[in-house]
Amino acid sequence: MSGFDPGLPEQPDLEMSVAAVLANNTDVKMLLRVLGKSLQDSLGDRVEVRHGGGGLLHRKGDEVQAVVVRLDPDEYEADLESRGVRCTVGRSSGGIRIRNEQLPVEQWLHRLLAALQQEAAGNQAAHQALQDLVVGQ
Repeated sequence: MSGFDPGLPEQPDLEMSVAAVLANNTDVKMLLRVLGKSLQDSLGDRVEVRHGGGGLLHRKGDEVQAVVVRLDPDEYEADLESRGVRCTVGRSSGGIRIRNEQLPVEQWLHRLLAALQQEAAGNQAAHQALQDLVVGQ
């Protein structure tokens, strides 16, 4: 067998994980910042963190505007908007977007954590990303 070490701790319960992530990050801006940093550290270029515009000099601001996580075949995107956060899950096939579904943040997080949990079964980076999000809170 290759890749993942079966001696690592058992995967966390998803309902408890979503509750923990939401409880520790009640501020949407903070949630996006923590989510983006945790996932980017573990998953690298499969995670894109977009920062807000920087005003007069057009430099990037520190505020996270969006987080995009690519876990084939789905793309999980959370965008900061004036009324909160817009969360979508897109499905691609052959490089073409075939479906885009908008979800409440709790449901979006549940789907993202479920996808990470499924991928973590055979991928150390995904396992670390899941641990960082849930245990690192």
